[in-house]
Amino acid sequence: KDWLRFQHEHGDTPGFVVAIAHKGKMIFNEAYGYANLEKKEKMTPNHLFRIASHSKTFTATAILQLQEQGKLRIDDYAVDYLPWLKQHKDKRWQKVTIRQLLSHGAGVIRDGTKSGYWEMQYSFPSEEDLKKDVLASELVIDANTKLKYSNYGYTLLGMIVQAASGQPYNDYVQQNIVKKLSLTGTGPEFSKNIAGKIVTGYTRPDFDKKPLPIANIDTKIMSPATGFYSTSEDLCKYFTAHMVGSGKLLNDESKKEMQRTHWEAENTHERTDYCLGLEAVYVNNCRFLGHGGGFPGHITKSFFDPSRELVVIVLTNALGTWSEYMGRSVIKVLDYFQDNAGAPKWQKYEGRYMNIWSVTDVIAVGDKLVLANGHGWEPFVDAEELEHVSNNTFKVAKASSFSSINEPVEFKTDTAGKVREVIYAGGSLLPEESYLKEFSKKKIIGQ
Repeated sequence: KDWLRFQHEHGDTPGFVVAIAHKGKMIFNEAYGYANLEKKEKMTPNHLFRIASHSKTFTATAILQLQEQGKLRIDDYAVDYLPWLKQHKDKRWQKVTIRQLLSHGAGVIRDGTKSGYWEMQYSFPSEEDLKKDVLASELVIDANTKLKYSNYGYTLLGMIVQAASGQPYNDYVQQNIVKKLSLTGTGPEFSKNIAGKIVTGYTRPDFDKKPLPIANIDTKIMSPATGFYSTSEDLCKYFTAHMVGSGKLLNDESKKEMQRTHWEAENTHERTDYCLGLEAVYVNNCRFLGHGGGFPGHITKSFFDPSRELVVIVLTNALGTWSEYMGRSVIKVLDYFQDNAGAPKWQKYEGRYMNIWSVTDVIAVGDKLVLANGHGWEPFVDAEELEHVSNNTFKVAKASSFSSINEPVEFKTDTAGKVREVIYAGGSLLPEESYLKEFSKKKIIGQ
């Protein structure tokens, strides 16, 4: 908790929420920073965020529900439900299947021929606008050849949900997903009645190092691809329901099909697969399902590991943030403690210690005393381990060859046993509060 607090204070994200659920129980749900900078409104876990492409998971769930009801088959052709597509000059459209749209394997243009709505230059397309744009756009690549992400493709899937169910898309998902799970902070589209509950989204701090607020908008016909809003707790409930064996939303065979890799993404820094409405990423060689979301002013990411029944949610209210990296880091921290389980032995030395070079978190992990990087999202990368020598003295037992291997570390304490200074290999580290107090009035270090 304190690590996340420090990352917020020393970062440039207005606010964020991190939530963790295990076996259906919330074990962590904390907010940091501001939901609105201008009003100094503190962020809380109850604030709503636009979760953007998380919407695709709801749309895919709706499609698979309709398949279970016998109202469609995912290998049906899209034109069977959207007959206006038969007018398309590109005859390849006639063979595009629902499955191909679900897996982003249909070759559909990503955001249309005029995608400035993402930059807030004009409003999102209406149904009529979208139809005209689709009919004017050939498939970018042949269907069923590779992953080609498409918001337009998922918008078409929302229209198929409406055609097959006989209900407007937003009504169907509200009734069959949102209400079924009692997701009280979730919905498929922005409306005025949630305006007071939703966070303000911001730009990057490009303008005089100050982020600018972004207005909330209606995504219109594109809500199946990007319109949803939600809370951290609701997303934990939602992705827990997607676990095989939960008995919720879908039967287990549908879930297995939804969670199976259909394509591996090309040219990505980290391996990313796409399933049916779900992304699959790999953290510490463990496969996590979920989705990311990028909306004007909101960057979000969800992870869930069915094998451990673990869900991790990160919601941020600014562009240029690293919600996926933040989530991966949270998972790596959890894994570190799991891999080094045991009753902590050296808790009295724990704390955050600082000098002008570093921020060091001293953490008792099982029978180890660990020096972690407190000023970053990868605290245990190259973490050092200390070995007890005597009394309050340790030595650096595990560290990089470029560090201070085998050199002494002494914890100087006051009469109450509280650490007042750490002498690390001859240098001094002070507790965070002491360091900030001592250096707050200095204008030149060394005078």
